[in-house]
Amino acid sequence: MAQAGRGVSVARHLRKVDPRRLAQFVRRIRLTMRLLRDVARGAYPHMPWKTVAALAAALVYFVAPIDAVPDVIPFTGFLDDALVLGLVFGAAEADLRAYCVWRGVDPRRYFDA
Repeated sequence: MAQAGRGVSVARHLRKVDPRRLAQFVRRIRLTMRLLRDVARGAYPHMPWKTVAALAAALVYFVAPIDAVPDVIPFTGFLDDALVLGLVFGAAEADLRAYCVWRGVDPRRYFDA
């Protein structure tokens, strides 16, 4: 019963989320995948290893079906993944912005609402 109540609460919260923020979140994921690919290829050696490790771990957590809150639980399973990614994106924002500049893309597309 408590689980159903939490699901309803999460559903209400998700309806309030601005679709532009969700699109921006998806763009950050794609940016991070490009960054990790460039680092792995040696094309972008300027990224601190701690940032690379945190971003890689957050992406693995995001795609892994087994984590703290199982993804099979509607909405709630996604929220813990999004929270982890959001925290890591926040901590790595300066490094990700520098990567955007290196790639020649506007960082506002990824970080400004």
